[in-house]
Amino acid sequence: MSAQNELNQLNEKADPIRYLRATLEDYADILTVAEPFYPESNGQNQDRGFLDKRFTAPMLASINDRLGLLIAKDQNQTLLGFLGLSPFSAGSPSPVVDAMLKALSISRAPLPFIFGPVCVAESASGRGVFKGLYAEMWHFLPSTLYQTGFAFINEKNQKSLDVHRNALGAEVVDSFSHSSERYFVIRYIRPA
Repeated sequence: MSAQNELNQLNEKADPIRYLRATLEDYADILTVAEPFYPESNGQNQDRGFLDKRFTAPMLASINDRLGLLIAKDQNQTLLGFLGLSPFSAGSPSPVVDAMLKALSISRAPLPFIFGPVCVAESASGRGVFKGLYAEMWHFLPSTLYQTGFAFINEKNQKSLDVHRNALGAEVVDSFSHSSERYFVIRYIRPA
């Protein structure tokens, strides 16, 4: 099934979800969705996964300007989730991404890019938002420029690793260390 067909099926559900590129006006809502996923946040539940790096509006702008920041909104314009995309190049606002780039070789995959961060609001759990963002990613990225996505996941973040592998078929292809933390590198290949 093509990414666009999967996206259309997700959008046909009773409560339609729109997938689009974020704008400056969305950054505050993105930060709100991300907040419960920081280990130091009140009420943080690591069973849902976690983010290693606290994001700021300027960091979101950098991600969006470099390649794209995709969001999911419901019919009331409530932000349900987000997915960052970055080129496979130096200059990331994240030192962990730079460490991952040093661990990988661009020759390992055709037309690579960086996938993540990705977060889904707890209120949107079970609504297919993660799969919808993934499908929108392939629709958004030109196939002539981007074929293989790489992301990093902290080895302690088993929930995130399981979701990426089981729900979307990501493959663990490498690992690396940064600031005394160990990370898995996962890979996505554009669906045929």
